[in-house]
Amino acid sequence: MISMRKRIAYRVLSVLLCIILFILTCLFSALLLLRADFVPMIIRDIDIAEALEDTELAYYVINQLNALPFNDTEVDLSELQEFLKTEAVSNEIGNVFRLYTRALGTNDLEFHLTTDNIIDIVQNLEPEFNDLFNHRMTEADNIILARTLDDVLDFEGLTVSGIMYDVGIDTIVPRLLFSPYVMFGVIILIMLTLCSIFLLNLKTIPNAFLQSGITVTLSGFVYLITGVIFSTYPDLLSGPLHTLSGLVGGMMHLVIRTGIVLLAVGVISIVVWLFIRNRNK
Repeated sequence: MISMRKRIAYRVLSVLLCIILFILTCLFSALLLLRADFVPMIIRDIDIAEALEDTELAYYVINQLNALPFNDTEVDLSELQEFLKTEAVSNEIGNVFRLYTRALGTNDLEFHLTTDNIIDIVQNLEPEFNDLFNHRMTEADNIILARTLDDVLDFEGLTVSGIMYDVGIDTIVPRLLFSPYVMFGVIILIMLTLCSIFLLNLKTIPNAFLQSGITVTLSGFVYLITGVIFSTYPDLLSGPLHTLSGLVGGMMHLVIRTGIVLLAVGVISIVVWLFIRNRNK
C-alpha cells in the first residue's frame, strides 16, 4: 500500500513539475523575444513596403526626404525599405527600442528622443544616408535631416506613455515584460524546477532527461504552431496585438525559430535519455 502511494505521489509530482517547467519555458521564451537584441532581426524580416503601402505617413516621409535640399536622387518606398533593413540602421533602431524599454523599466513615462539624440543617430548612420541620398552628408546636412525627421515623426510626442496609449495597453504589463528582474526570476525558477525534477529522479536519472525533454519539446511545438498559424493568418490577431503584428510582422518568423530551437533542445534531452538507457542495458 505504501509503495502504491509512493508511486502515485511520484507521478503526480512529476506531472506537476513538468507542467511548471512547460509554463516557465514558454514564459522565458516570450520574455526573450521581447529583448532589444532581437529587434534588428525582426526588422529585417518585415515586409516594410507592404506594411506602409497606401499609408499617409509613408508618402509624407518619402515626400519630405525627396524635398531635402541636398538629396541628389529620388527615394521611393522600396529604397526606404532597403535602407531600414541594413545592419547599421536596424541595429540603431534596436538601440532606440532599448532606450524606450529602459525608460519604461524606470517608470520614466515621459521619455522621448530629443533633437540631439536624433542628430547623434544621423551621424552614426552617415554612410547609409550617403548611399540613400547619393550625396556625401555634411554636418549641416545631418542637422537639417535630424530636424526634418523630428518634424515628420514628432519625437517629442512619442513618449513612453503616449505610445502605450496609442497601442491601447496599460504600462504595468509592458513594465513587467521588459523588466530584467522578471527575466532573472523566471530563469531561477526554471533552474529550481529542473533541479527538483532531477532530485525526484535521483535513483533513475534517465527519467529526468526524458521528462524535461518531452516538456521542452511540447513548448517548442506550441511556439512553432503559433508562429505558423499567425504568420499565415495574421487577421486572427485582434486588438493591440493586431496593431503590433502590422508593425512587427517579422516577430512571427522569430517565434517559429524559437519553436525550432526548443524542439532541438527537447529532442537532444530525449536522445540523452535513450543513450543512457541503452548503455545501462
